[in-house]
Parts: sequence; structure tokens; C-alpha cells
Amino acid sequence: MDLSRLGEYPSQAALSEDLRRLTTDSEVKHHGCCQVVVQTFLDILGVKNEALSMAASPFVGGLALTGNNCGAVIGGLMVLGTVFGRKDLKEGMPGLLKGIKPMRRLVKFFAEKYGNVNCRDLTGVMLADSMQAQGYFSAGGLERCAGMMADVAAWVGEILYEEQQLRQTGKASRDK
Repeated sequence: MDLSRLGEYPSQAALSEDLRRLTTDSEVKHHGCCQVVVQTFLDILGVKNEALSMAASPFVGGLALTGNNCGAVIGGLMVLGTVFGRKDLKEGMPGLLKGIKPMRRLVKFFAEKYGNVNCRDLTGVMLADSMQAQGYFSAGGLERCAGMMADVAAWVGEILYEEQQLRQTGKASRDK
């Protein structure tokens, strides 16, 4: 993915601030953890990719409302995958492992900060149950989730900003 638009930000902090604001605003207006994170990056980078955005839509409420993995983390992984992921299955395991480090760092960051990566453990409810979901959201759950999503977006933004800076100097960690 072309990261050149990140160079328009005067600093990594400015990018993080923008990502936090856009992610939070989008979650409050539209909902959908994973898709919001992915679409925020598509918008920031000026990329039109309806298929990628659509592919992110089922990762809400922990894998299609099952309470499993957090959609914000999955969205962050998808964005990182567009930059560091292997291009071709024929690259095999070496190709897969070559770019996995930033993705593992995201999972570790999130698990350490929030104690878990599963939606039902983070929220304490099953969002597929409308009564539980209504109670969670009426008690500030939407804002809590938006905060976690903003943290993911800002963290991923840091990694991508660093990568963009490396690419400018010709020292990219994995030029795609």
C-alpha cells in the first residue's frame, strides 16, 4: 500500500490525533469495529477499496457477533497486512513470516493494554443478544469500544508512519 500521504502529516503525533478523531467519529456514527478501522485508513491514505472495506464488515461483535476476537484488532491486522503481508502464497512460510512482526506487536500491545483480545471478555456481554447489547451501549459501551478502536488506529498509524519514513530514505522494512 502506498503510504506517501502520511508524509503530509508534520509528525507522527499529528497523524495519531487525526486517526483517533476519525475512528471515534466514524464508530459513533456508523458502527462496526473492524470496518471502521479499515475504512479510516483507506480514507487517510486516499485509497478506494470497496472490497477490502466490505471484507472487514463481518468482524463486528467478535467475529460476526460471536464474541470472539475483537474487530478493532482484526481491522488493525488487516491494515498492517496490506503493507507488510506476503504478496503471493508461493512465497510460502518465509514470505509469511517476513512481515509478521508488526502484526504480532499489535496483538501484544492490545492484549497488554486491555488484558484480552476477545470481544465478549472486553465488553462483558454477548453483543448478539439485543438486551445485553442495549445495556452495554446505554452504559457507555459505544464510547469504550470507540476508545479501544482509536488506540488500535493510533498504534497502527505509528507503525505505518515509521515505515513511510523508512521508505523515504530507502530503508523500508518490507517494501510492498
